[in-house]
Formats: sequence, structure tokens, C-alpha cells
Amino acid sequence: MSGMGADGDPGGREQQIRTFVDQVWNGRNYDAASDLYAESYVNPFGSGPSARVEPIRRYHQAFPDLHLDIEELLVAGDTAVLRMTFRGTDTGGYLGRPPPGRPVDEWVVDIMHFEGDRVVTEWIGADKLGLFVQLGVVDDPWPK
Repeated sequence: MSGMGADGDPGGREQQIRTFVDQVWNGRNYDAASDLYAESYVNPFGSGPSARVEPIRRYHQAFPDLHLDIEELLVAGDTAVLRMTFRGTDTGGYLGRPPPGRPVDEWVVDIMHFEGDRVVTEWIGADKLGLFVQLGVVDDPWPK
């Protein structure tokens, strides 16, 4: 579960990621994203730490009580893999839809690639079908 941080500390990278989740996702301290994400980081929302913050802000708007739990965190060299669970209640309208007021949970996997002590690229997979079923957007394809 621990890896060598860029500063040579065993577990340094792991702690850096846990701090990001605590500060940015759960604490809504968006400025703290610059402690983990590089200026060269790029996603569909732009570049730099602010590009990573934008989708997080949108989640907070839709799910004001949002909480993200790290279930597993593995660090190997310049790569970290997180399995997380997102929990919240849609009272703000996810993706502009009318808010159903329903509580949801969604699994998320994030593979981060570091240069030095900053994330430069990542791949994120999430259970959007499960989320949409819970929100009532689509019918459950596997009814119980």
C-alpha cells in the first residue's frame, strides 16, 4: 500500500493522495489541488490543477453532502491506483437534470501517473450505469 514518495519518504505519495481526497473532495479546499496536480495536467476541462477541480466542483453542486472514501490505494513507482466509493444525495441536479433527492453510491477507479511529486495524467473509470439507475435516469437492466 505504500510507495516511495518523490521526496524519498516511503508512503509519501500515498499520503499526498489521501490528503488530496481529504482536502479537495471531502473538505472542498479546491486550492489544495495544486499540491497534487501538475500545471501540465490536461483533461477535457482544461489544464493544470484547476482542470481537475472543475468536475469536482460540479459533483459538489449536485451532491452537497458528497463524501469520497478510499477503499484501496496502491502505489508502485510513478503510478498510483485508487479504488474509491463516492456517496451523496442528489439535491442539486446532476448533469443539469432535476434533482431527485436520492442518495447514491458509485465506485470509482483512478489510475494516476506522476512526474516527480505531481500527477501529470490519469485514467478514471466509474460506475455511471449504477449511478444513473440509482438516480432514476434509466431502468435497472438487471431488476432484482
